[in-house]
Amino acid sequence: MSNLTHAQSGSPTPQIGFRFKQSQEFNVGAVTTVSVSTTYEGDSGSCHGQFYFSNFQTYTNTYTEEASEHATFISNTPPAPGLRVAIRNVTPGIDQNPSPHTDREYDKPPTSEGFKVSLGTIHRGRFLAVQPGENHFSYEIKRGNTIIESGTFTARIDHQTQSRQGYQSIAGKSARECQREYNQPREDPWPREFDPLREDDLMREYHRQKDKPRRR
Repeated sequence: MSNLTHAQSGSPTPQIGFRFKQSQEFNVGAVTTVSVSTTYEGDSGSCHGQFYFSNFQTYTNTYTEEASEHATFISNTPPAPGLRVAIRNVTPGIDQNPSPHTDREYDKPPTSEGFKVSLGTIHRGRFLAVQPGENHFSYEIKRGNTIIESGTFTARIDHQTQSRQGYQSIAGKSARECQREYNQPREDPWPREFDPLREDDLMREYHRQKDKPRRR
């Protein structure tokens, strides 16, 4: 007699699907995309001798932080030692070659090992790709190669956007600094006149040290 059970999300007590870290609702999660824009402004001038050359500039750098949400899986079959769960996103419009999927330990209550979901239409390694709106998933709970439970469920992903702006000043040299640096005393690269006799002394000392017997 097989212990395989089938479950659908339309059952009277829907306890199959995702619990999202940032959501109180079962099978409802949100992925937030943050657009970060930083404006840089200032004078990045530099010294050329005692003279200062100004280079006032303003530019903006904008990038998007990768958005993801932490989730775990739970089913009518409680987690138990030796169990794993394989979940696939089978939503129409998402690439199914291969379908986005994750394979997690399902061996410790109350839920599966955690994973992250992120927006996308193709499989992306450690992230489970999802689309904004309703997503359709299939799952299998296994012990080794034996399927304990399988079924389908749906989960809704809300896509939120935020923007963050910042300002950073650019500071280069100043005319006063150029003058100060230019007027600082400089070390003579040739601190003494060439003395042949002194050079001979240095060479003799070099060979004396070179030929000195070394201690073992």
